[in-house]
Amino acid sequence: MYSRKGLMTDINLAPTYNLKAVLKETGLKADTLRAWERRYGLPEPARSSGGHRLFSQHDINTLKWLITRQDEGLSISRAVDLWRSIVNQDQAPLQVMPIGLPHSRVAPPMGGAVEELRHAWIEACMAFDESCAEQLLTQAFAQFSPETVCLEVLVKGLSEIGESWYQGKVSAQQEHLASSLASRRIDALLTAAPPPTYPGKILILCPPDDAHTFSPLVLTYLLRRRGRMAIFLGANVPLQHFDETLQSLKPQLVAMAAQDLRAAAGLLPFSEIVGSKDIHFAFGGRIFNLIPELRDHIPGHFLGESLAQGLDELEQQLSRRPKQVQARSKSTEYQKAETVFTQQQAALIARLSVDLHPEGIRPHDLTRTHLQLTESVIAALELGNLHFLAQEMDWFLGLEKQYAVPVGSLDAYIRGYQQAAQAVMGSDAQIVLDYLEGLISPVA
Repeated sequence: MYSRKGLMTDINLAPTYNLKAVLKETGLKADTLRAWERRYGLPEPARSSGGHRLFSQHDINTLKWLITRQDEGLSISRAVDLWRSIVNQDQAPLQVMPIGLPHSRVAPPMGGAVEELRHAWIEACMAFDESCAEQLLTQAFAQFSPETVCLEVLVKGLSEIGESWYQGKVSAQQEHLASSLASRRIDALLTAAPPPTYPGKILILCPPDDAHTFSPLVLTYLLRRRGRMAIFLGANVPLQHFDETLQSLKPQLVAMAAQDLRAAAGLLPFSEIVGSKDIHFAFGGRIFNLIPELRDHIPGHFLGESLAQGLDELEQQLSRRPKQVQARSKSTEYQKAETVFTQQQAALIARLSVDLHPEGIRPHDLTRTHLQLTESVIAALELGNLHFLAQEMDWFLGLEKQYAVPVGSLDAYIRGYQQAAQAVMGSDAQIVLDYLEGLISPVA
């Protein structure tokens, strides 16, 4: 039988409610409640003089707490283990992890109130109204489960804001404020997350030069809520000493996210090290949704097109033996072009800065474009398919719209880039030169 140590003293422990009242309040069936009492010793109802069970408000809250954990993905046995683990640390489960709304076994609505809260939060961020945005998040977490708020309000909200920025409707400052507020809230929740109830560690990280941390941070938090020991290493994690990190932590699974083509290529060396140690390697992120074919070029397991799918896929992967997936081999032509582009990257960008000055683009944005396209070419070569670059061309078109660049600038830029690459690298880059030629409109 479990102890109530560590619980708040003002919780009502008086046996007041009969079985019918408890079933109505929690939505449980009588057989289910009896089974929980018999198998797990939770709750612990008192008995009336006539032998009938009487439940306290604390008993009802305990049941709601267990139901909430089930809704978040835990089995009832794991939920009970988590309750006892928290109690054994002299903490109150009802304080450490809040319960859901009454009848929370019914799935929370994905539209209506959730959408309204998301739109209101976005509007507050766009107005730089930090206080209002924080109040809306507090309201959301009080009304819905943390998983619902994370996925339906924060993740979708930031995605909508990011798309608006790409379309030139939202400033970088507005986007940064929203990201900061969302990350700050998840950081606070992660700090208060309960200790793990499952063995094994899950390592989550972003590849070098990737600062998109919010989705991996949310994934870490939601895994913690499911009783997993998830460790988030943060953004821009270098490959150096990663082998030693694996030796020290001995994770059961390593998960990485990539938002663009360059980050996707950055997963390759990590996946090779992880695979060599018979550890699960899993990946996901925006770029794999935009280019589904890219999933076959990363040695590992694709987690799905959403964080919700990723959570379930991770749980399934942890119950299986790691499957060794070999990286695709590249042709000699691709290897040669990758080598010369990597070695001559600085020289190419210097040449582009002298030769190319498209009308309407600020020098700072132009330098960033040179660097991004060159790094994307190298990434496509590393991944073994130059056609993956099409997504980066779409990014440039978005830049044209955002800065009102004259129509035709894309063709002119690609032509100039092709000529600069040919001058710097010659025939060693022929496969790239031919690909760029195919992107230029016939009328250019």
